[in-house]
Amino acid sequence: MLRLTVGLVFLVVPMLELLLLIKIGQGIGALPTVALVIGTALTGAYIISRQSLAVVSRALEALSQGRTPVEPVLDGLFLMVAGALLLTPGLITDALALVLLVPPLRRLIARTAMRWALRRTRVHVETFTAEAGPRHWPPSDDGSVIEGEVQRIDERPGEPRGNGGRRPSA
Repeated sequence: MLRLTVGLVFLVVPMLELLLLIKIGQGIGALPTVALVIGTALTGAYIISRQSLAVVSRALEALSQGRTPVEPVLDGLFLMVAGALLLTPGLITDALALVLLVPPLRRLIARTAMRWALRRTRVHVETFTAEAGPRHWPPSDDGSVIEGEVQRIDERPGEPRGNGGRRPSA
């Protein structure tokens, strides 16, 4: 189903873009239309060049503070997508790019995309109990285990967790 949808998008969107560019060209003229397309492409190239360095900088900053760089990387990814959409000739993709350039909308779309992706991902969790040792959920058929740490993005470093706001005693 997803492949069919993506295939239709790659067929329908260019046709709509071409139709819209022709209509706009008839309304404002060919030269202003071409200038508009070139201007948005240059803007997209500028965004991609600037944001690639900014993303790396924010990710390194998060790592140096002991946080996972999920938010800066996702933010940068969506900025890169916005830049790529601006590079693509057409005004529909430019409108989508402008939506991604608005920080609150970009973050809302990123959170929604992450929730969608996480719902479609099978996660293997290993928990340890004092009496039984490691338990696996869901049971793995191939015996592979991926180790990792979990950090909730909505928690700030150093905030107490659980226990009614008290830090656990040592």
